Amino acid sequence: MSGDRAGFDTLIVGGRLIDGSGSPWVRRDIGIRDGRIAALGSLRGREAGRVIDAADRYIAPGFVDVHAHSDFALTINRGAESQVGQGITTEVIGNCGFSAYPRLPETRGLMLDPKGVDGDWSTPAEYFEQLGARPTGTNVASLLGHSTIRQAVLGSDDRAPTRAELDRMKAFVREAMEAGAVGMSTGLDYLPGVHADADELVALAGVVAEFNGTYASHLRGYTGTLLAAVDEAIAIGERSGAAVQLSHMGVFGRKQWGSAARIVELVEGARERGVDVTADIMAYPTAGAWWAPRAIFTDAAYQWRLPAAEAMPALQARLKDPRQRAELRGEVERRRQEPKKGFHEELMTFDTWSDIYLDGVAAGSPRAAWTGRSIAELAAEQGVEPVDLYFSLIDQEGAGLSTIRISISEEDYRTFLAAPWVMFGTDSAATSLERNREPFNFIMAHPRHYANFVRVLTHFVRDQRWIRLEEAVRKMSALPALRFNLGDRGLIATGRAADLVVFDLAKVQEGATWLQPRAHPSGLDYVLVNGRIEVGDSGFTGDLAGKPLLRRAAAGVS
Repeated sequence: MSGDRAGFDTLIVGGRLIDGSGSPWVRRDIGIRDGRIAALGSLRGREAGRVIDAADRYIAPGFVDVHAHSDFALTINRGAESQVGQGITTEVIGNCGFSAYPRLPETRGLMLDPKGVDGDWSTPAEYFEQLGARPTGTNVASLLGHSTIRQAVLGSDDRAPTRAELDRMKAFVREAMEAGAVGMSTGLDYLPGVHADADELVALAGVVAEFNGTYASHLRGYTGTLLAAVDEAIAIGERSGAAVQLSHMGVFGRKQWGSAARIVELVEGARERGVDVTADIMAYPTAGAWWAPRAIFTDAAYQWRLPAAEAMPALQARLKDPRQRAELRGEVERRRQEPKKGFHEELMTFDTWSDIYLDGVAAGSPRAAWTGRSIAELAAEQGVEPVDLYFSLIDQEGAGLSTIRISISEEDYRTFLAAPWVMFGTDSAATSLERNREPFNFIMAHPRHYANFVRVLTHFVRDQRWIRLEEAVRKMSALPALRFNLGDRGLIATGRAADLVVFDLAKVQEGATWLQPRAHPSGLDYVLVNGRIEVGDSGFTGDLAGKPLLRRAAAGVS
């Protein structure tokens, strides 16, 4: 046993402790005092303000979401229930090139600074001060967005910066790192980041490297240009000296399937040369067009931002009119067969009906046995064209129809999952069930927004047995904490912050589905942030304890 004989604020007894290192679980009690782990060992019977009987449940370090977009969400909806509810106790924000700072007239209106979001900060220090003024549901580490500072200096210009402009951008990076940012992110598929060349990024990442920060990159393409994009990111890390994080890694699109092994080779080769490269993935085989109507129909034809119960009747009415049905059929097939140009077309539309799968049907439907199969396969079996089968399913199943577009192959996914340097991210903005239409929450709901980390436990560990539980926990805690220099997070050890998740692996369920993605998981009995219980016996407690986690060399470090 370690620790002194004083009492504890909270005592967790009887659990199977997974410390985050990847080592096998051990039976240990945990004594918590002043937000930290004060003792580990046989502690039953010790004085404590509250005792949690873990009763053979697992106790893991709080999960770290390395790819989140809660920059503005956390200033409005501080509870971050969609994150905390799946065991996330720390999130890394400022991804894909967009951050909440510097917030200047020139940067307003960027993709992740939507209209209707108030805030009176400008500098990174002011932003961190405001986040720290009131507790949030999660701890927060932040990246500076490259697109944000490029917009501030160059606007939307498609050109390289002058020496003076580059110096100003470097000054923004230095200011952010000195204030406590953990690195810089890029969004090289988006404006204005798409205009940056490698020399510009190397110069800025060089400043990040001075502070032992991370260069996290939404790459310059995840389809046909993916291999070249990975090469570019590695080269930027090699030239600048910065650690590299390959954001939401995935091989999207059937034409590129099979490339994961080559990407792993590239990363392993770079690591052997001394380049510090890691990556994160999402826990679902889809990214943009997760709900197939979004991939199949234009926004005008199917209003996917509305609930299916509202959007589907309007589409059914159009399909009942022979003329409109023929027009829609032609439009769908034309869009499917057209060459895909750029990131959004490649990610949001589809090429083949083999990628569209039937996920669910209306209650009592005679087609229930069809679920899990592709539209192409079902159409061939029925002797009809896939587009006609899909239209028939809309007629017959209505709002009960759930179809998805699988954009990542299982083989590629398992290749990434097996790499020891791969961790997880949600690519989401923290929200709650009641706050789905606010300006900060414009991203279409996806089941990963509520269940990404729970799916790791259910699908990868328990059901498919693709990965050991202890290794999954390492990828969700210690590995990301080390990558982003989160100091005392990610491991269960005396003196460390008491960010903890208590769960029953046999009972954990995702809750969220493709058709109804806004649902909390079940089976996570307790979530503690800095020693405070945020999820307990009766759900969310409202006792928020999250805070900014500033880069450790900065003032006010956690």
